[in-house]
Amino acid sequence: MAKILLISANITKEPFPVFPLGMAAVAHDVRRRGHKVIEWDFLAEEESTNKLFDFVTSEAPDIIGLSLRNIDNCNSQHTAFYCDLYSDIVKGLRTRTNSTIVLGGPGFSLFPEILVEKIGADYGIEGEGETVFASLIDELMAGNKPEEKILRSSIPLAGDEIKAPERDPKTAAYYISRGGMLNIQTKRGCPFRCAYCTYPALEGKFYRHRPATDVADEIEMLVKKNDLAYYFIADSVFNDVDKRYLKIAEELVRRKITVPWMAYFKPDRFTADEVELLKASGLQAVEWGTDCSSDTTLKGMNKSFTWADVEASNSCFSKAGIASAHFIIFGGPDETEETVEEGLANIARLDNCIVFAATGVRVLPKTLMHQRAIDDGLITSDNNLLEPFFYYSPATSREFLHETITKSFASRVDRIYPMGEDTSRVQAFHKMGYTGPIWDLLLGRKEGRTRRVVP
Repeated sequence: MAKILLISANITKEPFPVFPLGMAAVAHDVRRRGHKVIEWDFLAEEESTNKLFDFVTSEAPDIIGLSLRNIDNCNSQHTAFYCDLYSDIVKGLRTRTNSTIVLGGPGFSLFPEILVEKIGADYGIEGEGETVFASLIDELMAGNKPEEKILRSSIPLAGDEIKAPERDPKTAAYYISRGGMLNIQTKRGCPFRCAYCTYPALEGKFYRHRPATDVADEIEMLVKKNDLAYYFIADSVFNDVDKRYLKIAEELVRRKITVPWMAYFKPDRFTADEVELLKASGLQAVEWGTDCSSDTTLKGMNKSFTWADVEASNSCFSKAGIASAHFIIFGGPDETEETVEEGLANIARLDNCIVFAATGVRVLPKTLMHQRAIDDGLITSDNNLLEPFFYYSPATSREFLHETITKSFASRVDRIYPMGEDTSRVQAFHKMGYTGPIWDLLLGRKEGRTRRVVP
């Protein structure tokens, strides 16, 4: 039996802290194979590197797994870059232990070769960590050292092989105390090709659905074990074209599990009955993957819907009393001054919802946006994109974007620009004991909302 230390190095709190679900999944897989696993979450442990280093000295793990969720915060106006922190963590670990250090996580998986060398790890796992990490542990404990530094799973897990992981009690308590939400996945993968998005590269280009009964079992377990008052479904998009998401809602209703939840949705043409079913299952808020505000820019971003679909979706959910938030990125492919004005006029027609706006599209490898930035002459093909680079359409200017959006959103509490401006308010509400995303409170949506007793 090996002693394994898994570390979540994420320090991002915007718009709220996100439980390290990937680390929990790997911990679950390694634990069931008979190894001792210790989980360390940077946010839950006060973001203290010294505390971590002392802990490593006392525990003396055989192998350390370091999960890198984010490379940066993808915010062009207030950019934070995290790779220097990751390098410092590994350097500090090297002074305290001879343990093998293995990198993983979604941020790492976008830049595997670069980050193994830059950060100074022994190995890295690209993509899903279940099974691959356990196989590496077996090799290392048998005295074998694989020559390849980057390890990948040749066959992704099928949906029914994706198991519900335990949540480390201390880590879960931290996240529940800061918003009350834990997260789950009902499926992995994404069949869409939105120009900026890395989900297909990270999780695969098709959905791998978990059985609806397994999903409901996990939600039921989370609610009972953690007295959970709100949860977040962390799929790339919850509403799939085959409507299997409705089977999950039906199972929740059948079991009378009505704890409030939220998820990412794709604008579509929903029926009133579908929305009422979702509401009956506890759906309280939707974050729409709208991304653009005109048909021209939606096409430029390779979105699979039209602005008419956005308005129809917003109206349908609003009538049902479900809160909506739209996230819009201005300045992307095919954006012009005319499309900005058109887009802001379109947004003005969206009622009873929150709109978050940002400018500039973070360009990442393995995306359509990467090639578009090269084609438009904004970067060269030898740019590895590790340092944050944001695409801005050559047909408009940053100054015009900023001034025009600011003017349009002025004096409206339900229009947030720049993105991140609401973070302090969100944190303040969470400290007062409110659960959930908080932005829906700006719409006056307090029905069904529990409030924790703050010590």
